[in-house]
Amino acid sequence: MNSSGAGMVRRRGDRLTSGRKFNAQELQLMLLYLLSTAPAHGYELAKRLSDMSHGYYSPSAGVLYPALGQLEPLGFAQVELKGKRKNYQITPAGREYVQSSTEGVQHLLAILQHAGKKMLWISQNEESEAAAAEATGWLPEFVQARKSFKAALLMQSQAGHDEQRRIIAVLQRARLEILQTPGTK
Repeated sequence: MNSSGAGMVRRRGDRLTSGRKFNAQELQLMLLYLLSTAPAHGYELAKRLSDMSHGYYSPSAGVLYPALGQLEPLGFAQVELKGKRKNYQITPAGREYVQSSTEGVQHLLAILQHAGKKMLWISQNEESEAAAAEATGWLPEFVQARKSFKAALLMQSQAGHDEQRRIIAVLQRARLEILQTPGTK
């Protein structure tokens, strides 16, 4: 990441795997987003990420503090000592960077929140589907539709070019309809 913020977030998939969940630049962007809502010290930021992901993601001190430490030399955050703690506050340059990276921020937060809900669904679904639905806000039919959709695509992985083009058209129409704001048809 440079001081202009160019190249901070690489294109990534939509999944979080075991091990490191986000690279340093992605974590820095999420931290800047959180700082844009309120100044905080490192522990508070880690707690907010954990809360957003229903406990699924809480960066370790060894990952969090180096990422925070890089924000000041880049001019994206300033640090104020409050007792033994460093309180981080976003700078105008950091705020501008977050605003210019809105799509990247939204994508990273959606991945984080989805992973947390998915893990919550799995753990609650052991008790009952109703408990999972109540904890996550997901309808069981929504979860089943996602699974069915993925299975249908898997079954078409050997399709020829004509069939792939047909599937692409179907997916593009479905994507547009899914993203359409309710009541704007």
